[in-house]
Amino acid sequence: MSIRRRAGFVALAVSSAVIGSSVPVLTANAEAAVLHVDKLNAGCSDAGSGTAAQPYCTIQAAADDVQPGQTVEVVAVGTDKAYTEQVTVRTSGTPGKPITFRGVPVLYQDHVMLGTGWSPEAAQTVPHGFLISGVHDVTVSGFYISTPQEGVLVRDSQRIVLDRSGVANAGVPPTVNGTPTFPTATPGIRVTGAATADVTVSRNEVSGSGAAGIAVEAGAVRTVVTTNAVDGNVNHGVLVTDAPGTAVTGNTVEQNCAGGITLAGNSSGSTVENNVVAQRLAYCAGVPDGTELSVSPGSTTGTVLDYNVVHPESGRAGYSWGGKVYASAADFRATGQGKHDTNVDPDSSGAVGLVDAADEFAPGQLTTDIDGNPRVDHPGVADTGTGKGYADRGARELQDPITVYSLQAYPSATPGFPLRGTAQGGYNAGWSSAGVTLDFGDGSTPVASPTFPATHDYAATGVYTVTLTATSTQGVVRKATATLTIGEVAELRADFGVAQPDRSVPAVAFTDSSSSPWPVSRYVVDFGDGTPKVVANGPTPPRLTHTYGVGGTYTVTETVYDDHGRSATATRQPLVIGPLPGTPVTGYFGGPTTHVGLFDQGRWAVSYQKVTGQASFNASFGQAGDVPITGRWEMNGSAAQLGVYRPSSASFALQLANGSVVTVPFGDPGDLPVPGYWDNNGHHQLAIYRPSTGLLAVRHDNGSVTTLGFGNPGDLPVVGDWDGVGHAQFGIFRPGATPGAPNTFALRHDNGTVSTATYGERGDLPVVGDWSWRNRTTFGIYRPSSHTFALSNAYAQQADMVFKVTN
Repeated sequence: MSIRRRAGFVALAVSSAVIGSSVPVLTANAEAAVLHVDKLNAGCSDAGSGTAAQPYCTIQAAADDVQPGQTVEVVAVGTDKAYTEQVTVRTSGTPGKPITFRGVPVLYQDHVMLGTGWSPEAAQTVPHGFLISGVHDVTVSGFYISTPQEGVLVRDSQRIVLDRSGVANAGVPPTVNGTPTFPTATPGIRVTGAATADVTVSRNEVSGSGAAGIAVEAGAVRTVVTTNAVDGNVNHGVLVTDAPGTAVTGNTVEQNCAGGITLAGNSSGSTVENNVVAQRLAYCAGVPDGTELSVSPGSTTGTVLDYNVVHPESGRAGYSWGGKVYASAADFRATGQGKHDTNVDPDSSGAVGLVDAADEFAPGQLTTDIDGNPRVDHPGVADTGTGKGYADRGARELQDPITVYSLQAYPSATPGFPLRGTAQGGYNAGWSSAGVTLDFGDGSTPVASPTFPATHDYAATGVYTVTLTATSTQGVVRKATATLTIGEVAELRADFGVAQPDRSVPAVAFTDSSSSPWPVSRYVVDFGDGTPKVVANGPTPPRLTHTYGVGGTYTVTETVYDDHGRSATATRQPLVIGPLPGTPVTGYFGGPTTHVGLFDQGRWAVSYQKVTGQASFNASFGQAGDVPITGRWEMNGSAAQLGVYRPSSASFALQLANGSVVTVPFGDPGDLPVPGYWDNNGHHQLAIYRPSTGLLAVRHDNGSVTTLGFGNPGDLPVVGDWDGVGHAQFGIFRPGATPGAPNTFALRHDNGTVSTATYGERGDLPVVGDWSWRNRTTFGIYRPSSHTFALSNAYAQQADMVFKVTN
């Protein structure tokens, strides 16, 4: 035989209040009221006395020592560490002083796991969870039991209470090594024996049993089966056989194979009320079909069936009374029974005939449901029960859905609101709301019917208790609280980013990322290049663009002020890619053409490509105030050895190939250097030009000096091989007379003639060289205002070269 098993067992909340249990008050010398069991406690011992410090390791050890009035508290240890043992109860309590076995829940573990459902190999040695035989006044609660035979077997015992426990897949003998551990399947809970009386089976969940879920058998009298959830069992849900005077009250019995509730044999004088009995299990191979509620001919005398919900599956009979089957509740009323029975679907929330429809005076009817919830009146359903009239049928009482969901509260300071807090939660106003409020705990008026997230601005820092309260018109109150800490106002923090979107342009984008608890009143930005500071009023942060004159590393400073008088400053040092500053310089730094570059306070940056881009060659030589020159100072030197002319001392400083420096005084302060191949002997000779008089003076290798008068005051000298004759020729550069006026190059040839050309405009500086390898010199300009070189390439019949040298 095979049946479908439930995937899991519904966890139950365990209450310390147990039917029929009492805990005596201890005095200084009284015997301990509680015996402790905790198998995971490192100090546990079955030879001890069951104290909290030294608990028993097994429940059986405590059961062997327990006395009337004492409670055995068993600590939950988790599914994988269940108590794999059978607890045989041999000691009785007394009326008013029962022996109590109580499972103590721990975090995430509502029940104490007991039995062998997690260890089939131990099945033969642990047939039951609890075996209660020949004793009286015993209470068991808070256990979750799975065993190969009855989870709980009560035999020949009196005043026994089985409460708030679970029995799952009990009575299903496993097979070990191909051999069944027990010959037959059994109920989950069995109450039996000629001496058995006054047993209460209440508020338990019983599922997946090998036979009936709960079986009350011959000899047992005055048994009460109340407020249990019994489903998914191989046989009947509740089977009462030859047990007169049994009360089956307020249970929910669903999806059992052979029927819901059955009174068999002689079970006369019994009561079956307030139950919900519904639907046969979908797959019950090999199990004879039965009606949901059945009373045998020998059990009809004195038996009362009423206030039940009987909802069989389609095509299945709901009742059998005295051997006759009745398809519906209406047909069944002809027997005089079931006058208040209904056939409503128990899954219909608020269904008439299920909600507020129980007999409050039925034997065994409890004031709370299986989950410990009280009986409540649904305002939308008429009260058709007895007594107060609003108890529900079945094991669970439909509760007012009035709910407050998990409430969270957290600081949510934003600019301008540093003491702000936010509450996040939700609620269901329920059947009939008297109001929902959110109290932020600072004495302010609670917010009615709040929407979430809800914000609140506090007046001061502190720790506050935020409370969400929902109240129904019937006085049901649901609350959730959360602790909210509003801390000190954070410091004003200045911060920003500087980025150069286009590296071909020395412009940066400034983006503020400052943070301020209070509104920002003013932003002040200094871009570090001597330009005026930028002032922007708050609170909106500025987004700025700034263009630098030249590339370089700048110190950018931002100062932020808030409306509470505080200020903060931040600095960044961005490297801005852009044209380099300096004085233009030319020379043969490699290859057959002349290269150009810039000299700035001893730093040299030369471009080989003659297109805008980073310098190809960098060096350091000279100092601020020097005038850069290049040349071949020695016969074995390179074509462009570095040198400077120091006007303050009228001396040349020349760097030789071995790194040494030669200083040669020549000229007067204010002169300009014009070295060149004056002697056409393989290296440069030194020369100066005196702008004040237009005098050129060339120093020859033998120490003699040749002079030439050429140009006017204010002209600038240029030296090159204009005719391609292999030696230096002289010329002057005459700046335009007025802004925008063209510059003039006047180039003197060996025969004394002078050719002139205009190029550039006032403000430019002259440069000369062989730009395109034509073995003669042409001219160009450097424009300091835009840091741009423009090299005339007409002599090569090509376009001019216009570019910048960048860092």
